[in-house]
Amino acid sequence: MLGRKRDLEETDDILVVFDDEQRTSDIKRITDITEEAVIVMGEYKVPIGDCELTTGQDGRVFFYRAPSKSIKETKRLAELEKNHVLREISNYRYAEEKSFDLSKYSMLAVTIISVLMLGLSSCQG
Repeated sequence: MLGRKRDLEETDDILVVFDDEQRTSDIKRITDITEEAVIVMGEYKVPIGDCELTTGQDGRVFFYRAPSKSIKETKRLAELEKNHVLREISNYRYAEEKSFDLSKYSMLAVTIISVLMLGLSSCQG
């Protein structure tokens, strides 16, 4: 239905989070939409089934109305996901170089033998 946006750039879609208890709202541009959730990277991960979807002038608008506890939970989930992504990026390791490289040692041996042969031929003459 909604498809999945693969890039991490912001979309034209907007998430409006209403806190019923505090009577506050937060408006953010959505970075990703999956089949399960609407995501504002590092700030909100809201279940898509809990959102009301409307169409605005610039794109879709997802309304999420919930008590403070639920909003805190969506923020916690988003922060966990962001930390997991950052941890995966920072744990990337390059392939380690092999300590024994036959081509380097063979080139070194050929060079040494050539220098010795050149030295021996100049001494005989």
